[in-house]
Amino acid sequence: MSTSNPVVKCTVEQCTHHMPGNQCGAAKISVYNNETTGTSQTSADTCCKSFHHRKTIGDMVGALHNANWGGVITAGLYDGKQITPNVECFVANCKFWETGNYCHANSITVTGRNAAKTADTDCETYVPKS
Repeated sequence: MSTSNPVVKCTVEQCTHHMPGNQCGAAKISVYNNETTGTSQTSADTCCKSFHHRKTIGDMVGALHNANWGGVITAGLYDGKQITPNVECFVANCKFWETGNYCHANSITVTGRNAAKTADTDCETYVPKS
């Protein structure tokens, strides 16, 4: 089975998985098309379905099922070590999409200033297939 573990830079500070240094502490992130249209034409039409809004301690506990404990511990012990979640991508018209819903980009950037819900996040790495 193939896996996809690009370096993930995430600036979505409102997510329970957001870690210092704009890293993602999730075990797996899932990138999807726009929830309303089901398609993507720009990066604004993509979203991170693994977004879990951090409002209370209860939110953080609720997101523990998708925590990358090994990556978080390793990154804490080794200076400069990147946490690399498994990335699944369902945006089939992206240049980096690969059969089996894998992302073959070396790194991706997830953004979402003041995100309160999944639709407020974007995969900035999205590039339409030519």
